Amino acid sequence: MNNKIAQLAERRAALVHKVAMQRKELTQAFAPLRVPLTIADKGLHALRYLAQHPVLMAGTVALAVVVRPKRWLFVLESGWMAWRMALAARRKLEG
Repeated sequence: MNNKIAQLAERRAALVHKVAMQRKELTQAFAPLRVPLTIADKGLHALRYLAQHPVLMAGTVALAVVVRPKRWLFVLESGWMAWRMALAARRKLEG
């Protein structure tokens, strides 16, 4: 019985070492993607926050329009198109 336990312990140690090596390889493989994924994650977090607080977004846009109406016209048009595309994509994905 002790021989069987010793074999299992050796097998376990070998598997733990193999897993550690695979984790190290994965970390190295995804290292170049760390910064872009972090930026994307922060962007998604900001979008979720704005979706939960639409009054904040509307107030910011209204203030920007009052302060510099001509400058913001292009931004608002682009933003409106992006918003419509996002809603259309969301509808497609949901149903």
